[in-house]
Amino acid sequence: MLEMCYHNKAMDTHIGQHAQWRVLLSILLAAACIASCAAPASSAPADPVRVQEAYFYKPPKDGTTAEALAARADLIILTRTDEPFRDAVRRAGYAGVILQYMLAAEVSGPVDAVRADAPCNSEHRPWRNQAAFRVGEFCNLIHPNDDWFLHNEKGERLYTNWPGHTGYFYHMNPASPGWRAFLVARLRQALEGDDQEPALGYDGVFLDNVALTLWKLRRQVNNSDGAVREFGSDEAYRTAWVALLTDVSNALRPARPVWANLIAESAPGSGWDEYLPYLDGVMVEAFATGWRGSVAPSEWERGLVQAEEVLRHEKGYLAVVQAKDQTLLPFALASYLLITDGRRAFFRYVERGDYAIFPHYPLLDTSLGAPRGPRYRQDDGTWRRDFARGYVIADPVTQQAQIVVEGREGAE
Repeated sequence: MLEMCYHNKAMDTHIGQHAQWRVLLSILLAAACIASCAAPASSAPADPVRVQEAYFYKPPKDGTTAEALAARADLIILTRTDEPFRDAVRRAGYAGVILQYMLAAEVSGPVDAVRADAPCNSEHRPWRNQAAFRVGEFCNLIHPNDDWFLHNEKGERLYTNWPGHTGYFYHMNPASPGWRAFLVARLRQALEGDDQEPALGYDGVFLDNVALTLWKLRRQVNNSDGAVREFGSDEAYRTAWVALLTDVSNALRPARPVWANLIAESAPGSGWDEYLPYLDGVMVEAFATGWRGSVAPSEWERGLVQAEEVLRHEKGYLAVVQAKDQTLLPFALASYLLITDGRRAFFRYVERGDYAIFPHYPLLDTSLGAPRGPRYRQDDGTWRRDFARGYVIADPVTQQAQIVVEGREGAE
C-alpha cells in the first residue's frame, strides 16, 4: 500500500496544466492515499463450517440407500465392481468426488507362492481391491518377478492373511521400477481405459496403506521376523515410497486426484512433508483417539498440528475415528471442528471397525457458521475455537468436549 501511495503522489506532477487543478488533484489523491494506506488489509471471509462426511470402501450393508448416501456424503471411496452402486449415487444427485480404492503395494496371491521357487496356483481368485485382479495374473505377471516383493530375514515374501481371503496379500517393494510400472499401468487402465477394457468411471484413486515407516512390516504382518531384507532404515523406505508416489502423480495428476491412507507412523508428524507434494489428499485412520480409544495429550496435539499443516498446503484431510460405541463422538467431533477449514477436511466416525455401516449421528448436523479464527489454548489446558454461531472446547486429558451452537450446548 505504501508503494501505491507513492505512485499516486508522483502522478500529480504529470497531470493538468493549471495550478489550481494540480492543487485540487493533489488534495484528492492525498486523501485517497491516506484512507487506503491506513485501512487494514482485508482478508477473505472464512468458509462456513459444517461436518463434511466421508464414506468408504464398499456399498453400505446397513440399509443406507444410494439416495441417503448422496444426501449425506461429501467424499466417497469405492472399489472395483462397485460401479452400479456408484452410478446410483450419482443419479441420486451426488456431485462430489468418488475415488477408486486400490492397495498401493499389496497383491492378492495364492498361499503357495511365499518363495520365488515355489509353485503357483493359477486358479487363485483374487480380490478386486488391488492391481492384479484377474484370475491367473498373479502367477503369470507377478510371481516371476521376485525383486517386486519384500522379504523377511529368512527370504520369505512378506504377507498378510486377511480375514475372509483364501490367499495371502503379498507386500510389494516400492523401490522396484517393475512393480511401480505395473501399478501405474493398472491405475491408468482403470481411470482412462485401454484396448482391454473401458475406463471404470471414477474421478481419481485412493491408495491404501502408503507406509511412513517399516513398523508394520517388521512387527505386524503374518511372517514378520523383525527385518525387511530390502530396507535397513525408515528413511530409505520413505525414499522408495516417494519414488512410487512420484510415478503415480506424474501419470495421473492433475487431471485425476490421488489420495492416500498414510500408515505405520510412530507419532503424528513424521515424514508427511515428503509425501504431500505428490498427493491431493490424505487419510489418517486413527484421528484424535488412536486405535485403542485414547492417546496422550501431546500426541493428540501433534495430530491436530499435522492436520492443520495438510490443510495449509491446500490438500484434503480425512479424519477417521476408531471407537467401540458413540461415547467418544463429542470429543472426536470437537477435535475435528478445531482444525477444519470448511472445505477440504472430512470426517468419519467408525464403530467397531465396521466400514460398511453409515449411521446417522444427529450431532454431525451441527452447523457453527464461519470460524472467527484458529483454535487457541485456554488457561485450564483445554482448546477452544470460536465460530459465528457458537464455539467448541476439547479437553485432551479427560476427552470431554463442549459443542455450543447459538447458546445451546450441543454436546458435553
